[in-house]
Amino acid sequence: MGEEKIEERRLKKRHLFSASTEITELTSGARFSTRAADLSLQGCYLDSLNPLEIGTKIRVRIMWDGAELTCSALVRDSQPGLGMGVAFTDMDDARKALLQGWIEKLDPAGSSDQATPSISEISKPVPNPETKENLALRLIDLLHKKGLLNASEVSGLLRDKI
Repeated sequence: MGEEKIEERRLKKRHLFSASTEITELTSGARFSTRAADLSLQGCYLDSLNPLEIGTKIRVRIMWDGAELTCSALVRDSQPGLGMGVAFTDMDDARKALLQGWIEKLDPAGSSDQATPSISEISKPVPNPETKENLALRLIDLLHKKGLLNASEVSGLLRDKI
């Protein structure tokens, strides 16, 4: 039942993404850096060992591909030790256009209006090699951020091109 609710909330397709992100909690003014791990027109997932509580209002600043998106957001999902899902709340036409451009670069063949694929679609036996590479890069980045891989190990993995 909980899984069904999550699927219902995701009105836009999620795209694998990795970008430097700064968060400001609006009530306290607390600021911290993190990484956006996926992206849609309505929100993103932020890696964080200590995510904020559901309902927290934040300011998000995402830097990627030479551009910057700054907007308000609301924490919609919080998973301690993993991260938080946030919904963008003040998207004007310029911000939407920037997001659409990023999404088109991430998935030129896909449409941002498609729903999130079902679990059976995600677990197909032969994934696209490009998707496998993106997943491997995300995993390496996550392991490095959590201190499980040092910089030389990351370099070696990236040099070997997995």
